[in-house]
Amino acid sequence: MPRSLPVILLLALLSACLLWWCWPAADRAAEQPSIQPLVHWQDADHDWLLVVDPATRELVVYDATDGRPLERLGADDGLPDVQSIAQQGSWLFVTGRQHPKVHLLKLPELRAVAVGGR
Repeated sequence: MPRSLPVILLLALLSACLLWWCWPAADRAAEQPSIQPLVHWQDADHDWLLVVDPATRELVVYDATDGRPLERLGADDGLPDVQSIAQQGSWLFVTGRQHPKVHLLKLPELRAVAVGGR
């Protein structure tokens, strides 16, 4: 048995683990919310683009078919200065810049249902 065989086997095992960890898997991707600059959400009655306005730090809802703004959500609606949004199913996760809490909004109602710490 060549002396380098154990080293080659160890490198092959480490490479396989690294590929498994880095390779996108459909089941792992479905479990995690997708964090993006904007979220496109639609159901039978709605086709929306949800965007964080960097100037006002509000959540802005646009009609995805014609681009018109439909609603703005911010401090008056119980949201912090919005930093990021993520969507999973009919849930929108909203995080603030200064508050370490995640606000959970139900779509399409855009109603806060929970606030949790990170």
